[in-house]
Amino acid sequence: MRRLLLSIAALLGVFGAVFGQTSLVSEIAPGGKLRVGMIAITVLGGVAEPVVGFVGQKLGAAVEPVMYPNPEAYLQSFGKAEWDIAIGPRVLAPTDKADSTANLWAISLVYVAAPGTEFPDIASVDKAGIRIGTIRGAPSDRVLTREIKAAEIVRIPLSPTIAADAADLLRSGKADVFGADSGVGYPAAGALTGAKIVPGAFGTVLVAAALPKGRSPAAQALLATLVEEARQTGVVQKAIDAKGLKGVNVVSK
Repeated sequence: MRRLLLSIAALLGVFGAVFGQTSLVSEIAPGGKLRVGMIAITVLGGVAEPVVGFVGQKLGAAVEPVMYPNPEAYLQSFGKAEWDIAIGPRVLAPTDKADSTANLWAISLVYVAAPGTEFPDIASVDKAGIRIGTIRGAPSDRVLTREIKAAEIVRIPLSPTIAADAADLLRSGKADVFGADSGVGYPAAGALTGAKIVPGAFGTVLVAAALPKGRSPAAQALLATLVEEARQTGVVQKAIDAKGLKGVNVVSK
């Protein structure tokens, strides 16, 4: 009889564990579908897609990308139940509307100098008469708005052709340098003969996954575990390498 009771208890324990796991998966991916909010830019959404594919596979859920055209739209999506998890700049995930995981990758913010314009380092950019182009509402815009004291900031919208747009801005003489994430900066420099990357980085964008506020601590822990596994097993690094990105690195623990 005692053995029977122990066997029943063991079965109940297994059932409870399975039920608990299933409940957590449903909390993160209701109905077996994982809607993922991302920004449609290579260093963000382009890297995030393979990562969320890994997470979706682990959860047994079908991934549905929810791509936002610019940082402002991504920021405004928080609190609107448009996605189940999001992956993007930590600075664009309001702490009163979301709970973020540890950082997954870091993106350098760089300056591209127009042809014929010389800046020995990033500190030399902030001078009266200098015009700094950047992407409106992006983390680079936030850093420049906070840090730049003398130079003028010229903002342009994010678009699918943002690297070419940045190169055109420099080519036209409307900006002397363009400050953006390295995923835009290096291609922009490559698209404009004579343009150069200014030595150094004027900031760093840290990227993390986030759950809407109100999810259970257990659900938060499960997502944190899955994205950490993606980082440790090389999923994040492979995503970066596949895009040939410079100035983008997996965050080390």
